[in-house]
Amino acid sequence: MSFGDLLDQVGGMGRFQFIQVILLAIPILMMASHNLLQNFTAAFPGHHCQIHATENDMNWANVTEKLGSAEALRAFIPLDDNQRPEKCLRFTKAQWRFVNPNITRDNTTRADVEPCLDGWIYDRSEFASTIITEWDLVCDSRRMRQMAQSVYMSGVLVGAVVFGGLSDSQKGISPYSHNQVSKDMGIHQSK
Repeated sequence: MSFGDLLDQVGGMGRFQFIQVILLAIPILMMASHNLLQNFTAAFPGHHCQIHATENDMNWANVTEKLGSAEALRAFIPLDDNQRPEKCLRFTKAQWRFVNPNITRDNTTRADVEPCLDGWIYDRSEFASTIITEWDLVCDSRRMRQMAQSVYMSGVLVGAVVFGGLSDSQKGISPYSHNQVSKDMGIHQSK
């Protein structure tokens, strides 16, 4: 006996079946939105190292007022191959020669850089807060973003096993009960 024949025998698609489908679809739609949620909560905003300005680096507030923060940033953050501020490195000492060509240069051809030791500054124009900005999952910790998704999906798996088993327990309707109901109604597959 096919499902269509079985549905015709019990009265077709009625109000009960329609309500059943709607009530089952609601949690499925919510689950789908949760699976897509990390596309927004784990977005990588633009970022660069926290500036490490010392007293010898002039007065940082006065410098940013005179030059603008983007130009002053050039003295503290090296540029990458695309001429954008490096995301994971900073100069060990301020390099004012990159901002003002009239400043005398050191005898060094390449300035020393170091990884970000004091944290990062994030561009919050698109996303006010993400798990990336809250937990500093950038640079060396970038792989932890995938770990967050794996932990979430592991929770989905464990929840499906645990709560699926609980829903089929003796307190709920067990598969044995479904079999009994179908036998009592005279609906069983012919062999």
